[in-house]
Amino acid sequence: MLHKHVMQFFDTIEFESGPFQNSFFEADFYDLVRRHPTIVKKPLKETYNILSKLNQQTRTAIIQQIRDSNNIVEICNGTISPIRLDNTVSGLRKILRDFFIKLYTQVLDGNAFKDKYTTTLREHFNEFRRVNNDTTLCPTCGIGELKMAESKTRDQYDHFLPKALYPFSSVNFENLVLSCKECNSPDAKGEKDTIAVSTGHIFYPFNFNHQQLAVSFNIITDNSNPEDIVWNIDFSSPEPKNDEIASWKSIYDIDDRYKDFVKGRVDKWYRWYWSYMNDSDLAHLSENDRKIACLKALELDEKLQLSFIRKPVLDGFLSGSVLARAEIEARLYV
Repeated sequence: MLHKHVMQFFDTIEFESGPFQNSFFEADFYDLVRRHPTIVKKPLKETYNILSKLNQQTRTAIIQQIRDSNNIVEICNGTISPIRLDNTVSGLRKILRDFFIKLYTQVLDGNAFKDKYTTTLREHFNEFRRVNNDTTLCPTCGIGELKMAESKTRDQYDHFLPKALYPFSSVNFENLVLSCKECNSPDAKGEKDTIAVSTGHIFYPFNFNHQQLAVSFNIITDNSNPEDIVWNIDFSSPEPKNDEIASWKSIYDIDDRYKDFVKGRVDKWYRWYWSYMNDSDLAHLSENDRKIACLKALELDEKLQLSFIRKPVLDGFLSGSVLARAEIEARLYV
């Protein structure tokens, strides 16, 4: 609603030329404006006073930049480039940048908005998790776990286009992606310029027809220490999405994060596999049948979104490692 109100304000003032009026605000928006005279009303009045002195073509072009920066689908498709406003801008751009950033940091979850709409970001998160309670892994990376509605703390709302660089979409929920803590950390995406590091084609986060990626792990160089194995990771999609995959990997540092994730866990995963294969209750099954049953269990974990890469890692480990497997098995016999 906050995003809708703000966009409606800019639609209203596009062709206005008289004195600034409170009627430029929708009634519901004005209830918030009155509660935020410095954060909301003052910068919007300053913006209008500047725009009203410009010729119509320039005014429309500026307001269109705000609209374009909120067309997240077309931005992801590469057909629109949003305007980039970093902390070096001045004049009208600084006024607008500061205003849109404060909309998120001080208004969206502030008391005025809570009073008006009787909701908070926490309540939005809780409802989102209840509707999507089958999603337990981070939809951005597939390896981090999401918190539940019952958790004491909530997961991050990641500005897919970082608000510090693309502030016009700061309260557009098409630009607010629920992600695990690591995806939104400086070690992964953080405030990285999503557009600049991409191929120009990016996965739209709310494309509900998106087909799940497949991942395969292959060992380039084996080593008796599982943490020192050199891995190659390949991603594929049923759709022609090579550019989008490349952008996703670059934005979220996927290759390094997956390799680090695997290095810290492959020893444990193989020990689990070895215990399964040598379980006395399964001794009546052939070795091949035990292997099929074990890997099938991991497939079911994937369907339940409990694991995404454990099976492909074990597939690659079983077929590509002799040294590490021997070392792990030797330790199990000690």
